Amino acid sequence: MVTIRVLLSGRLKLDGYGRGRPVAGDGTFPLVLNEGSTVREAIDGIQIPASRVALTMLNGCGCAVDAPLSSDDRVILIPEDVAALWRFLCRQNLGLGIGRDS
Repeated sequence: MVTIRVLLSGRLKLDGYGRGRPVAGDGTFPLVLNEGSTVREAIDGIQIPASRVALTMLNGCGCAVDAPLSSDDRVILIPEDVAALWRFLCRQNLGLGIGRDS
């Protein structure tokens, strides 16, 4: 088993996905998955329709949904309502700790 930290952005958070999970000070919540799981399986584990996720990030960098996960990875799931802003910030790498698009 691996435990990752998930951050929901925009409408995903506002629409209540992840509700009832313990939230850390950085806004993430833990999600336990099977060894060898991918970002797609994290999305499924939170029961978010895949069509609602426009952009995924793993440890601060843009990633594909088939990216493998390891314990303590930080996954950010971003809906279309804020994806354009995230893409801009990632390309700019403004020193915000966001990283860059891959």
